[in-house]
Amino acid sequence: MTTQPRSLFKSIMGKRVGLGAYGQLATQQPTTVLDITPKCVDASITVSAEGTPGADQRAITITLKDAHGNAIDYAETVDIVMLLNSGGTDFVATGGSTGIAIGASGKLLTLLAKKVFKAISTTSGVIALTWTDTGTEAAFLGLYLPNGTRVISSTLQNA
Repeated sequence: MTTQPRSLFKSIMGKRVGLGAYGQLATQQPTTVLDITPKCVDASITVSAEGTPGADQRAITITLKDAHGNAIDYAETVDIVMLLNSGGTDFVATGGSTGIAIGASGKLLTLLAKKVFKAISTTSGVIALTWTDTGTEAAFLGLYLPNGTRVISSTLQNA
């Protein structure tokens, strides 16, 4: 009688569930572990004071997190939309004089100028952006995660 290889599946909370050989519940260390849901389920968005890193600019740091609040350990793709309010009920009017641009970490692809973007984090779950606006438009960064969760930043409005 040959033994079938065991596979376990990881749930959204990182718990291991699955079946072992011949339909028995798996109780030993698996030979393979498959993620059946994305690890990235939350994020934090930090917005600096105006003037950091330069005039009319704000640094934005996004950290993508797992269900335990830890930074993810792989590169993840997320959607970014510039919003008019913290409730996320409308799109921003112009998106700032220059809008957002990629900083030192991650990648940013513009889908609609100053309003809609795709971003790829570093393998430590970080995306660094810069918001530039010489005016006083109020804007909020809306981050849409792969599991459908939406995280909205504090205001990006400059004086």
